[in-house]
Amino acid sequence: MEDPYRRRSRGPTLPATMVTALAVSGCGLLGGPATAPPASSPAGTPPARPSSSVTVADTGLAKDGWFGLTRPLHARVEIRAVERLGDRSVLRLTVTSLEGEARHAGNSFGTAAGDLGSYRIPLVDPVGRKVYHPLTDRVGTLGSKPGYYQPGVRYETVVYYPPIPADVRTVTAITAGTAGEFTGVPVVDGTGSGGPQAPAAAPGGTPAPGATVSWPVREPSGQVTGSVQDLYGIVEGAERTTAASGSDETVGLRTDVLFAFDSDRLTARAEAVLDDVAAEIREKADPGTPPVLVEGHTDGKGTHAYNMALSLRRAQAVRGELAARLGGAYRYRTTGRGETEPVAREGGVNDEEARARNRRVEISYRIRQRTGGPASAGAGETGAAGGRPAPFHAEDGETVASRTSTGRPSGQRLRIDVKPFYRDGAYLVAVFDIVNLGPGDLGAGTGYGGDVAYIGGWYTAFSVVDPASRTVYRAVRMGPDDPRGPDDYVDPGWATFNVKPGTGNRGFFYVPAPPPGVTSVTFDAGPFGRIDAVPVR
Repeated sequence: MEDPYRRRSRGPTLPATMVTALAVSGCGLLGGPATAPPASSPAGTPPARPSSSVTVADTGLAKDGWFGLTRPLHARVEIRAVERLGDRSVLRLTVTSLEGEARHAGNSFGTAAGDLGSYRIPLVDPVGRKVYHPLTDRVGTLGSKPGYYQPGVRYETVVYYPPIPADVRTVTAITAGTAGEFTGVPVVDGTGSGGPQAPAAAPGGTPAPGATVSWPVREPSGQVTGSVQDLYGIVEGAERTTAASGSDETVGLRTDVLFAFDSDRLTARAEAVLDDVAAEIREKADPGTPPVLVEGHTDGKGTHAYNMALSLRRAQAVRGELAARLGGAYRYRTTGRGETEPVAREGGVNDEEARARNRRVEISYRIRQRTGGPASAGAGETGAAGGRPAPFHAEDGETVASRTSTGRPSGQRLRIDVKPFYRDGAYLVAVFDIVNLGPGDLGAGTGYGGDVAYIGGWYTAFSVVDPASRTVYRAVRMGPDDPRGPDDYVDPGWATFNVKPGTGNRGFFYVPAPPPGVTSVTFDAGPFGRIDAVPVR
């Protein structure tokens, strides 16, 4: 089972992550003590409903869904806009509980241990290929601090972020629930303090259904930090895997292509592969600092000492070939990681494939930054990264294919209902419902990672395939690969909200978009099998 609190704030990793520290006196964040009415009520059983209800309300972009981990809150979320206020940006939204009784906020909109009752909603710039995480201090996320949701009451909520550039006109808000992604959120210039505009909810009071009130906002304590990360699109071919952002790129070459078994001598086939990589480095890479990094990796077989030595020798062999092709324009750093940084879980039903993916040499370099054009563009424009940001995705559309999986050890049957996929800037959004057909409840931590998945995402065993080129597009990662633990991906942050038989959970994940002319793709849905001719809209 994945760590349920896996989505976390990252430390400063440059160039992929920009971390902004704001002094308390300079950030201008307003608020008061976070208090909540001392009331409680048990959770009701969620309706047997596999997907979210979606509407465009006069007050904003609205979706109904279930939010939270083991006690999901059924609620309507309406997002108004993101406002720029100089030293920060402010996401404005309202949350209306659709439950029949009062419910404590708990961890409904946050997935960070020790930061319960916070709104941890990443903001994705799908054209500029960046993600903005909420501002935090030593206590947790800054912004509205919810208490108890009374039925039918609209709770105005604000969440604070680092400044978003003026040329970004729309973003996508990623909520941790079945409502998922809110595309087409406008980014506008704001006025005032950035705090809530509705009257504050009275401590211990019970607002009338239909009323609009605001949560208290917690004042920052100590230094305030905001994280802006690059998004990395992962693309796989038969010989290589590329993880690329707008700032840097990592090319992972399978050592089964480069070397014979248990050898550090390059094969004849490796010559053409390294010719292509050297040409890409010459075209894209900044010959200044940092140096080109060449890292060797093995699978988990063999002793640690042997794997470390073999991985280093293989990295050195690749480094020598690159230097011979590129001359003295670049500097290099070569390391061997052995089996310590796998990208796939070994020991499962797909053990051989997982081990083959872990045997690799990775070549990482900084991309040369070109001037003369914006890094991103707003609605209706095409940015340098390619693609237009999607308008608000109001409807998922009709199911285009369904498959049933019965491969779970418990005998539980699941059905996936696939919806049309759609483009959002530089990415493709894969959308589906997964329905529990029984018998029994789903485990609260049920995910679909699989043995050959990238570790950390809930749907990273799934992929999208261009049937013409056979290129495989996998999940989009937030920030650089983190060898310390699971990575974060652009997905709901959790897979199972409703667990009862007959209920379902809407899922989605982002992959790099295939070329503009691709109008249908193959969806490799892991345990559900391959589904051809999924339309791309």
